[in-house]
Amino acid sequence: MKKSYLCVFMVGALLAAASALTAQTPRHEFRPMAIAGTPFLEGDSLVLIGNGQVQWLREGRVVATLNDPEGLIRGNQELANDQALYVTDAEGAAVHDFARTATPLFLSSEAPMHIFRPKNWPHPKAAAAGDMTWHGGTILVANKTMAIFWGSWGSPGDIITGLDRFFQGFGGSAYAGDSTEYTGSNGQVTSSSTYLGHVIDSSAPPKRSPSVSTMVAEACKITNNNPDPNALYLIYSSNFPRQNSFCAWHSYGNCSNGAPVQVANMPNTSGIAGCNPSDTWTTNSEGLASLANVTAHELSETITDPRNGGWYDANGQENGDKCAWSFNHVVTLANGAQFKLQMEWSNNAFNAGTGFLNSSGQPGCLQ
Repeated sequence: MKKSYLCVFMVGALLAAASALTAQTPRHEFRPMAIAGTPFLEGDSLVLIGNGQVQWLREGRVVATLNDPEGLIRGNQELANDQALYVTDAEGAAVHDFARTATPLFLSSEAPMHIFRPKNWPHPKAAAAGDMTWHGGTILVANKTMAIFWGSWGSPGDIITGLDRFFQGFGGSAYAGDSTEYTGSNGQVTSSSTYLGHVIDSSAPPKRSPSVSTMVAEACKITNNNPDPNALYLIYSSNFPRQNSFCAWHSYGNCSNGAPVQVANMPNTSGIAGCNPSDTWTTNSEGLASLANVTAHELSETITDPRNGGWYDANGQENGDKCAWSFNHVVTLANGAQFKLQMEWSNNAFNAGTGFLNSSGQPGCLQ
């Protein structure tokens, strides 16, 4: 009960602060249209309060105070009705549960990332949640994949050929079947997956951790602004920017002609200890083992949550997050290729108590 009373007091304090700001600071209200994938609803207000911060109001109550480093809310400039706005943490990862997050919140104009964090990275929301729930959007019923190798891949060893084998064997495999319990507004996930092959872009990849728009632009360039809406374009850069605090992430956006596209940022995790699954089960090189594991994570998450309206839990964790760095046995794909791949979350297995344990001791993982 004390915690409950404290929450009420804190909300009251925020409202009082908002009232004081009303009296002391000019307010510029913006009412974004409801856009799929964003947390804002019709009628919400974003109020500039100075010092690079914006208050998010709903029905007169403060939902959250957001940092606005991009200056999206300034002066009397009205937002376009079709401008998408998102709430993220400092790294650009989508934040869904604003009451429970312990990190500063940011307003962003880019689609949110869903980040696969290194195994030694302390996640700000370590508390376990139960089932994933559907958020009203689509899934990828029968997915397609394309691998884009960006940069200098002159001597990759077994990485390109190994990832080709991964994608060629993913469709129809038992591993792909782990996600078939999930449905969306457009149908139910199947284990069907078609590999569109790989493309090599020998131009220099970004030296710094790329933005969502950079990854979207690369996929749109490779596809001549005609990406397959059911595909995930996985962009493997030959470098690993030093400031990265993630092994990979997936997101989405639109080409300049409006065509929707799903992308995954796959930096070269070869030699990165926090992204190494420590594969002693197969003969794959360390680099291939690392990239295959993070690829399985991002692909499974994109299938069940391609555009932020699919399946994730109360902490914003998708099926890959909930079983991250949890392994049970070697995975044999439909073409016989073998990899050490993390498990993926199953609501059905968790509710029946028949799955393998994740790092939180929950029996909801399948492999």
